[in-house]
Amino acid sequence: MAQLCDEFHEWVEEEIEKPVKEWREERVEKCKRRRCKKWCLCCNKWFCWIEIVLVAVITFVVITVGKWVIRVVCWTVNIIIDILAGIISIILMIPIIGRLIKQLWNLIIEIVWRIVGLVGVILDLFGIDIRKKMRICIIILRDENGRELTSPANLQPTIDDAINVWRNSANVKLIVENIHTVIPTHLRERNLDVECDSGAWTDDVLATGSNYELIANTYCFDGVGRRLLGFAAPIVVFAVRDIKGKRGCSLGLFSDYVTIEARNPGCLAHELGHANYLYWKQHHDDPNNLMFSNCGGTELKKWQKIIMRDSRHITYI
Repeated sequence: MAQLCDEFHEWVEEEIEKPVKEWREERVEKCKRRRCKKWCLCCNKWFCWIEIVLVAVITFVVITVGKWVIRVVCWTVNIIIDILAGIISIILMIPIIGRLIKQLWNLIIEIVWRIVGLVGVILDLFGIDIRKKMRICIIILRDENGRELTSPANLQPTIDDAINVWRNSANVKLIVENIHTVIPTHLRERNLDVECDSGAWTDDVLATGSNYELIANTYCFDGVGRRLLGFAAPIVVFAVRDIKGKRGCSLGLFSDYVTIEARNPGCLAHELGHANYLYWKQHHDDPNNLMFSNCGGTELKKWQKIIMRDSRHITYI
């Protein structure tokens, strides 16, 4: 949630503080150019300067001080929520029981936030598709010898493509919160070479899902609270060595992460689509569609766009 705190801080500076500053500077110039009425000892200029001083004081107290107070409070609350969520996630790391609880919880919060977002659905139906945001946190794994499977530079073209696809097809701003490479460690093969479809579900319920939960909570800690609560939940993207028979995989609304092949990550935009869909195996038969099974598509039908924009991962804030 610290990311949201920072974005709000920047919004206040750009949309409120900056326009007020520009208005004040403009008023100063007008006051300087105003002709003095000598009969009242330039009283007309007094009132002008008094207005500027009052605005400057109010701006400092309400905006400058206020934004920092809000930011400190926001960060404090964020840290507390992330710590509590991190403690709760220890239970969710337990293979089978904990992982099934996590899948059920993901389903519940997805339903809740889709209901909350019905107003946005109505707006989308009438063509009022206000820009929304989707956040991701990318984690690059290392192989058994400690070598990273790819690099941020190698992933950047794919990230740029995904940003363009989501902006043009769904009016969604894709935000990459962070790209992390895990520290050298003895990752087991099952974390590097994963399956998809029913095999992905089995992986998630067993040790692989537990390990991914631990890695996500460690490296994408700022998103732990949001992932648990659901609102503006970042999608964790794992760059793995191999996905059997696929180039990417997602469990849809049952999970909050997707996997892509590190050496061939072109399905990133497609898998993010699955993460925001109602059913993870849903594909479209049009090669130009984002949800076409072989990836590469860049378009969405209106009904697909509405469904995805109502996801817990895609919000106005």
